[in-house]
Amino acid sequence: MRPCQVWFTAESPKHLKLAKNWVVSLNSKRVPLNLFAVRYDRSSGPGGQNVNKVNSKCTIALHNFSRCSWFPLEVRKQLSEKKSRYYASSSDTIVIQSSESRSRETNREYCIEKFVKHIKEICFFPGEADEHTVKKWHGIKEKAHERRIQEKKLQSNKKRLRNKKDLW
Repeated sequence: MRPCQVWFTAESPKHLKLAKNWVVSLNSKRVPLNLFAVRYDRSSGPGGQNVNKVNSKCTIALHNFSRCSWFPLEVRKQLSEKKSRYYASSSDTIVIQSSESRSRETNREYCIEKFVKHIKEICFFPGEADEHTVKKWHGIKEKAHERRIQEKKLQSNKKRLRNKKDLW
Protein backbone atom coordinates (compact mmCIF):
# COMPACT_ATOMS: atom_id res chain seq x y z
CA MET A 1 0.00 0.00 0.00
CA ARG A 2 1.43 3.38 -0.99
CA PRO A 3 1.60 6.04 1.74
CA CYS A 4 -0.34 9.24 1.15
CA GLN A 5 1.61 12.36 0.39
CA VAL A 6 2.28 14.55 3.40
CA TRP A 7 0.38 17.59 2.15
CA PHE A 8 -2.86 15.58 1.90
CA THR A 9 -2.78 14.25 5.42
CA ALA A 10 -1.11 17.11 7.29
CA GLU A 11 -3.69 19.77 6.50
CA SER A 12 -7.38 19.80 7.25
CA PRO A 13 -9.95 19.46 4.45
CA LYS A 14 -10.96 23.07 5.12
CA HIS A 15 -7.44 24.32 4.28
CA LEU A 16 -7.31 22.16 1.15
CA LYS A 17 -10.65 23.53 -0.03
CA LEU A 18 -9.52 27.12 0.57
CA ALA A 19 -6.29 26.48 -1.35
CA LYS A 20 -8.21 24.88 -4.20
CA ASN A 21 -10.55 27.89 -4.40
CA TRP A 22 -7.51 30.20 -4.33
CA VAL A 23 -5.94 28.39 -7.29
CA VAL A 24 -9.21 28.37 -9.26
CA SER A 25 -9.75 32.11 -8.75
CA LEU A 26 -6.11 33.02 -9.45
CA ASN A 27 -5.45 35.18 -12.50
CA SER A 28 -2.64 37.44 -13.64
CA LYS A 29 -4.47 40.60 -12.52
CA ARG A 30 -4.59 39.43 -8.87
CA VAL A 31 -0.86 38.76 -8.55
CA PRO A 32 0.81 41.53 -6.49
CA LEU A 33 3.82 42.68 -8.50
CA ASN A 34 5.51 44.15 -5.43
CA LEU A 35 6.38 40.58 -4.31
CA PHE A 36 8.67 40.10 -7.30
CA ALA A 37 12.07 41.54 -8.10
CA VAL A 38 11.92 42.62 -11.75
CA ARG A 39 15.02 42.82 -13.92
CA TYR A 40 15.37 43.71 -17.60
CA ASP A 41 18.21 42.39 -19.75
CA ARG A 42 19.15 42.30 -23.40
CA SER A 43 17.30 39.66 -25.38
CA SER A 44 19.03 37.13 -27.58
CA GLY A 45 18.06 36.10 -31.07
CA PRO A 46 16.93 38.02 -34.15
CA GLY A 47 15.80 41.64 -33.97
CA GLY A 48 18.53 43.65 -35.61
CA GLN A 49 19.84 46.70 -33.81
CA ASN A 50 16.93 46.62 -31.33
CA VAL A 51 18.50 43.59 -29.63
CA ASN A 52 21.73 45.50 -29.05
CA LYS A 53 20.12 48.72 -27.85
CA VAL A 54 17.08 47.83 -25.73
CA ASN A 55 16.85 45.77 -22.53
CA SER A 56 13.51 44.10 -23.16
CA LYS A 57 13.91 40.58 -21.74
CA CYS A 58 12.10 40.46 -18.41
CA THR A 59 13.15 38.29 -15.49
CA ILE A 60 11.01 38.23 -12.37
CA ALA A 61 12.15 36.55 -9.19
CA LEU A 62 10.31 35.80 -5.97
CA HIS A 63 12.87 35.31 -3.20
CA ASN A 64 12.08 33.36 0.01
CA PHE A 65 9.19 31.59 -1.70
CA SER A 66 8.61 29.08 1.12
CA ARG A 67 7.88 31.96 3.52
CA CYS A 68 5.71 34.06 1.19
CA SER A 69 2.37 34.27 2.97
CA TRP A 70 0.45 35.43 -0.11
CA PHE A 71 0.47 31.84 -1.40
CA PRO A 72 -1.48 29.22 0.59
CA LEU A 73 0.73 26.70 2.38
CA GLU A 74 -0.55 23.79 0.28
CA VAL A 75 0.33 25.60 -2.96
CA ARG A 76 3.84 26.40 -1.70
CA LYS A 77 4.36 22.77 -0.71
CA GLN A 78 3.20 21.44 -4.05
CA LEU A 79 5.35 23.85 -6.06
CA SER A 80 8.45 23.05 -4.04
CA GLU A 81 7.89 19.27 -3.75
CA LYS A 82 6.80 18.60 -7.33
CA LYS A 83 10.01 20.10 -8.71
CA SER A 84 8.49 23.08 -10.45
CA ARG A 85 10.63 24.16 -13.39
CA TYR A 86 10.61 27.73 -12.11
CA TYR A 87 11.56 26.87 -8.51
CA ALA A 88 15.24 26.90 -7.50
CA SER A 89 15.39 24.94 -4.23
CA SER A 90 18.98 25.94 -3.45
CA SER A 91 18.05 29.62 -3.20
CA ASP A 92 14.31 29.16 -2.39
CA THR A 93 13.45 31.39 -5.33
CA ILE A 94 10.93 31.34 -8.17
CA VAL A 95 12.48 32.69 -11.39
CA ILE A 96 10.52 33.30 -14.62
CA GLN A 97 11.83 34.84 -17.85
CA SER A 98 10.20 36.12 -20.99
CA SER A 99 11.71 37.60 -24.15
CA GLU A 100 8.81 36.97 -26.51
CA SER A 101 8.04 40.62 -27.19
CA ARG A 102 10.03 43.78 -27.90
CA SER A 103 8.20 45.57 -25.08
CA ARG A 104 9.33 45.45 -21.46
CA GLU A 105 5.82 45.70 -20.05
CA THR A 106 4.46 43.00 -22.35
CA ASN A 107 7.28 40.66 -21.34
CA ARG A 108 6.57 41.33 -17.66
CA GLU A 109 2.90 40.48 -18.23
CA TYR A 110 3.94 37.29 -20.05
CA CYS A 111 6.07 36.30 -17.06
CA ILE A 112 3.14 36.70 -14.67
CA GLU A 113 0.82 34.81 -17.03
CA LYS A 114 3.36 31.96 -17.32
CA PHE A 115 3.57 31.74 -13.54
CA VAL A 116 -0.22 31.69 -13.05
CA LYS A 117 -0.63 29.06 -15.78
CA HIS A 118 2.12 26.95 -14.20
CA ILE A 119 0.48 27.12 -10.75
CA LYS A 120 -2.83 25.98 -12.22
CA GLU A 121 -1.13 23.10 -14.06
CA ILE A 122 0.99 21.78 -11.20
CA CYS A 123 -1.38 22.13 -8.21
CA PHE A 124 -3.74 19.22 -7.65
CA PHE A 125 -6.38 18.82 -4.98
CA PRO A 126 -8.42 15.63 -4.61
CA GLY A 127 -12.16 15.82 -5.18
CA GLU A 128 -15.01 14.14 -3.37
CA ALA A 129 -15.86 10.59 -4.47
CA ASP A 130 -19.49 9.63 -4.98
CA GLU A 131 -21.12 6.77 -3.07
CA HIS A 132 -21.15 4.37 -6.03
CA THR A 133 -17.38 4.74 -6.53
CA VAL A 134 -16.69 4.25 -2.82
CA LYS A 135 -18.75 1.03 -2.78
CA LYS A 136 -17.00 -0.23 -5.91
CA TRP A 137 -13.52 0.30 -4.44
CA HIS A 138 -14.59 -1.18 -1.11
CA GLY A 139 -15.70 -4.35 -2.96
CA ILE A 140 -12.41 -4.51 -4.86
CA LYS A 141 -10.50 -4.13 -1.60
CA GLU A 142 -12.51 -6.93 0.05
CA LYS A 143 -11.95 -9.31 -2.88
CA ALA A 144 -8.22 -8.60 -2.87
CA HIS A 145 -8.10 -9.24 0.88
CA GLU A 146 -9.95 -12.57 0.51
CA ARG A 147 -7.65 -13.61 -2.36
CA ARG A 148 -4.57 -12.77 -0.26
CA ILE A 149 -5.85 -14.80 2.72
CA GLN A 150 -6.64 -17.77 0.43
CA GLU A 151 -3.12 -17.66 -1.06
CA LYS A 152 -1.60 -17.56 2.43
CA LYS A 153 -3.62 -20.64 3.44
CA LEU A 154 -2.51 -22.54 0.33
CA GLN A 155 1.12 -21.64 0.97
CA SER A 156 0.80 -22.67 4.61
CA ASN A 157 -0.69 -26.06 3.65
CA LYS A 158 2.09 -26.62 1.11
CA LYS A 159 4.76 -25.99 3.72
CA ARG A 160 2.99 -28.14 6.30
CA LEU A 161 2.89 -31.08 3.89
CA ARG A 162 6.61 -30.70 3.15
CA ASN A 163 7.49 -30.99 6.85
CA LYS A 164 5.57 -34.27 7.45
CA LYS A 165 8.18 -36.99 7.87
CA ASP A 166 6.01 -40.06 8.16
CA LEU A 167 3.21 -40.05 5.65
CA TRP A 168 2.45 -43.83 6.15
